[in-house]
Amino acid sequence: MPKTNGLGSTERLLGIVRNGGNGQNQRLFRIVRNETVDTEATEFGRKNERFCEILSLDRILPRLKQQFDAIWSNILLTRGKAPSSVLLTSASNGEGVTYVSERLSLYLAQTYGHKVLYVNIADSMAAAEAPAGPSPEEVIDRLTTGEDLDSLVMASDVPGLYVMSLTLAGGQHALPWLLPERNVMETLLAYARERCDIMIIDAQSVLTAPWTATMAKSVDVNLLVCRFAITRREVLNALLEAFKAAGVTPQGVILNARRYSVPQSLYKLLK
Repeated sequence: MPKTNGLGSTERLLGIVRNGGNGQNQRLFRIVRNETVDTEATEFGRKNERFCEILSLDRILPRLKQQFDAIWSNILLTRGKAPSSVLLTSASNGEGVTYVSERLSLYLAQTYGHKVLYVNIADSMAAAEAPAGPSPEEVIDRLTTGEDLDSLVMASDVPGLYVMSLTLAGGQHALPWLLPERNVMETLLAYARERCDIMIIDAQSVLTAPWTATMAKSVDVNLLVCRFAITRREVLNALLEAFKAAGVTPQGVILNARRYSVPQSLYKLLK
């Protein structure tokens, strides 16, 4: 008989991010003014007047490999090949999706030398002094038509890591993700495949933004982020039901924000 561990087949534990909860709600990526903008540049993202600054880079980098080797290895073993797109989401707000997404993007760029496109759909990441980005209506138009998407991409402090911020919240701005005839996700995925090795999507909570489940249908790998001793089982079940209704199967769980010792039973799930 197959071994059971208390988690369903769609809830396989992929790894544990050991951050102690410090800085859990602080963004690592921040949009600022591009002081070296070059309208003649051919390098991806260099024409944009906005730039992604990565905070505490020297302190973060040494820990990335230790934290994400097991997670990424488990994904590769499960699929048999590297995915070209990964979406991370959670059952509710405050689970640490952005925390994990930003660091996974850095890890792939630094450890594997991948060309990574980090797509932020969760919340605003712009500093107060950053130049204004395109309006939601302009972003929707570019996503729908597939034209001038390069103008939405920003370079960053890390070579090979690029950022696209698409914070289209609520009301009409959710429609592109909900209406399949617009093919917004297919447009975005095709764009990323042509230019990058992998796209990491930092998505909103499924239960507060139902269109996240619709977005997830076209992505290679969907991951759930849960906070140790915080995420409630009934809320996680509601997320899984929402995914099931959308025809989506998550590939695993990342346990985030460990504050106390982790029971040995959880470590055994990684073996």
